[in-house]
Amino acid sequence: MKKNLVIGCSNGLSLDKDFTNVFGADDHEWINLSCSGMGNRFITSRLFEYVDDIGIPDYVYLQYSGLSRIDIACDSNITVPGYKHQLKTEKRTWIGSGGGKYGAWRGAGQLTRLFAYQYDVKVDDCNYDLSLHEIFRGIELCKILNIPYNWTSYYDYTNLPNERTQGDGRIDRFPDYIDMSNHIGESPLNFAYKRGHIPKDNIHYSRYIGEQFLISNKDKINL
Repeated sequence: MKKNLVIGCSNGLSLDKDFTNVFGADDHEWINLSCSGMGNRFITSRLFEYVDDIGIPDYVYLQYSGLSRIDIACDSNITVPGYKHQLKTEKRTWIGSGGGKYGAWRGAGQLTRLFAYQYDVKVDDCNYDLSLHEIFRGIELCKILNIPYNWTSYYDYTNLPNERTQGDGRIDRFPDYIDMSNHIGESPLNFAYKRGHIPKDNIHYSRYIGEQFLISNKDKINL
């Protein structure tokens, strides 16, 4: 039985079901480490945590999140009462901004000041480089450990499908240090818009689109 990891943000919460429906579960166990409101540091770090604590998976699918999102790693004993975007793992408590500089962290009590220290409200791209570094780390870890992998982002950073994704970040092109060879070639939210299946909130595409996206790109998946 192959152990396959899928990791993303809220748009990744059904990735295990989508992969099961498209590729089956007879010889594959689909392990979903996604969490709502998280950014790229969380996504890559969860891959590292799995490798460190459990072992090397047989396949990894990384669906990266918004470039402007910030994830904070706290002691595992920390809990923020009433805050949605947090997850306890074996090693730490992850707290996500739940969006960019206008994310869920605003008005979240004690978190407001903590996140405010990390956002420059005068510019849009103050954290984009850090998010891109996390994509680099995730890809290179898979390459070093010879893990078959694919990756994408829930929306196309270079071709925004709508105005709402502007808050999650836009770039003109990917930096040269990011290996694009195992990129799926498109993003599921852009795919949804092309198919005319526009999400009501402009962000969270349907399960139908999630499955159709995988079917459309089945030949690119490195299982």
